[in-house]
Amino acid sequence: MGVAGYVKSRLTLLRFRVSERLYKRVRKTIEDARNATIQKIRVLIPKLGDIRKLVFTDLEEVSSVLRLAISRVGIDELGKLGELVPATVEVNFVTKEVEGMKLSCASFEKITSPNYSLFGVPPELDVAINRLYKSLDKLLDLINFESLFYTLLARAKEYQRMINAIDNVLLPRISEAIRTLTLALDEEEREDFIRRSVIQKFAAVG
Repeated sequence: MGVAGYVKSRLTLLRFRVSERLYKRVRKTIEDARNATIQKIRVLIPKLGDIRKLVFTDLEEVSSVLRLAISRVGIDELGKLGELVPATVEVNFVTKEVEGMKLSCASFEKITSPNYSLFGVPPELDVAINRLYKSLDKLLDLINFESLFYTLLARAKEYQRMINAIDNVLLPRISEAIRTLTLALDEEEREDFIRRSVIQKFAAVG
């Protein structure tokens, strides 16, 4: 941001200085928001880690029992059963407040037991399904907390991008404009002083 296109005056210089102070205040506000967001992320990380461990433990147990069921009937037969049995869980997205932020969160609804004949179905399949149902709330928490985590992370990156733009583009240009304009105005004042001095000398001689 040079002084070209601007009237070289003390008023213009004042406007540049006001703009500089304004952008510095804006930067401070954005920096505070970024720091608050980073703090939320730091608090969220251990919570997210704990939920992940719980969910992974539950899913490992479900997987172990499900492997037993597969070993009894075979993966093909289990796949055919899955094609015949209608869905027993609906996944919808609703707006919820999570850790003080409104997010589009997953919601499990209309959870019912699968309607299939027990004849020819290994009992391990029922055990796996029941354990999976019991872990749905934890899985839902994991999905929503991960959504919150990545939302906060994206917000922190956006704040940092704005800070970088102010630090690396706007403020340097304004500072350069202030420096250039100050030098130009000082030079004009020196020239004007010299002209007045010369005029006064000629007037005195005359």
